[in-house]
Amino acid sequence: MPQHIDHHLPLEADLSCPARIAPSGKLVIEDATYTRLINELPDLAGMTWMLQLRYRSTSRFKLPAVTTLADDEPQFTQYFEANQAGERLLNLTGPFAPHSVQLDTRHCQLDEQVTLLGFTRPNLDDGPLLIIAPHPDDAELAAYGLYQQHARDTWILTLTAGETLKRLDRQYLPGLDADQQQGSQRKGFIRAWNSATTPLLAGVPQAQLVMLGYFNDTLSRMLDNPAETVPSVGGPEVSIAPFRQWNKAPLPSDVKRKQDPIANSGENLLHDLVSTLDLISPTTIIVTHPDIDPHQDHRAAAIWLGKALQQCQEKPKRILMYANHLKGCRNFPRGPAYAAAGIWPTTARPHGDLSVRLLSHYLAPETIRQKAVAMDSMHDLRGKPRLEKSLKRKLATRLQGLPPAAASPLGEHDYFVTHLKAHETFTSATPDAFIAHVLTTSD
Repeated sequence: MPQHIDHHLPLEADLSCPARIAPSGKLVIEDATYTRLINELPDLAGMTWMLQLRYRSTSRFKLPAVTTLADDEPQFTQYFEANQAGERLLNLTGPFAPHSVQLDTRHCQLDEQVTLLGFTRPNLDDGPLLIIAPHPDDAELAAYGLYQQHARDTWILTLTAGETLKRLDRQYLPGLDADQQQGSQRKGFIRAWNSATTPLLAGVPQAQLVMLGYFNDTLSRMLDNPAETVPSVGGPEVSIAPFRQWNKAPLPSDVKRKQDPIANSGENLLHDLVSTLDLISPTTIIVTHPDIDPHQDHRAAAIWLGKALQQCQEKPKRILMYANHLKGCRNFPRGPAYAAAGIWPTTARPHGDLSVRLLSHYLAPETIRQKAVAMDSMHDLRGKPRLEKSLKRKLATRLQGLPPAAASPLGEHDYFVTHLKAHETFTSATPDAFIAHVLTTSD
């Protein structure tokens, strides 16, 4: 008997209408509101579409799969949890309208009665778009396809250099440095260079890439005592200045320090954030979801943004939120590369106004391949083939009933499976709701 678990977010869709899945798999929508939309909004494919449904796994190990077809052509496949049943959201966002959809299922059964949810897409061309990346590569994992589409208006602000090096033999080039401190400085230097160059592949101007270079794994601690200078985990001699050398404009803490080392403090971080926000005046800010992404630096990044927005001259129109980590779940979104991306598997409702609206950005196969190239340019996402991992992948592919190609992803890091999907998905909130939420939960 499958375990019953419902996943949900407190969504408020622009359109919610009943539908049904015919025995042939055809999605049948007879709601008058949707019929009116067909006439009024010919670009239905520009919206975010989710199908709220109930499924039941028919296998203990094989992943339930629902393939979306449009005009009889497979578009993408979304995978659910094996040996489970319950409420889920099926992502139908793509270059087609929902009424042209047919669903093909494997290893699961779907209830006939479903609900179609539609979210209008915000106008992301109405001004600068700023992505807050707690570490180098977070922007690429969460939003490479999105920022590629808006490259000329995109700014990427990377908060830390990601210099933490747990073991010297784990350097990108083993044996390059003599001690942990030198290795940490080197790692931060390389990752800051990645932040300054990888977005160029998408056409983002280099002047719009800003590296603050603060220390990895310290953003949360700086919240507790903003005046305190917190050293790098790599050692007291690791310094911030080399991580900023590719910035095209000075930051307040650059000027403040004169000849002294830049202090890794919350006060400096806040001043730099406010200054950057005032420089850019973004209409859209993309940042980590403080309730869903459990990484301490990721959660702290959202809180620091909330503090900065209180002081900046002009607030954005919208905040979009992403999650690159999930608590207790390393293989989400499920399935191989090019599969559809579902919504985070949340079973509680703690997010208030931060999770009522969705934006799902569709990535065509060629865009996914370009994203893979960008990810491969990030040193921290590279890995050396390991026989044990390869064997585990082959075994998991067979047990889960996945296509054979799933055993040979485009890169060794797990992110080349989980983040090379047909969708990049975000929740959306107003700046006031975001500020109130993150500052309340941080108390």
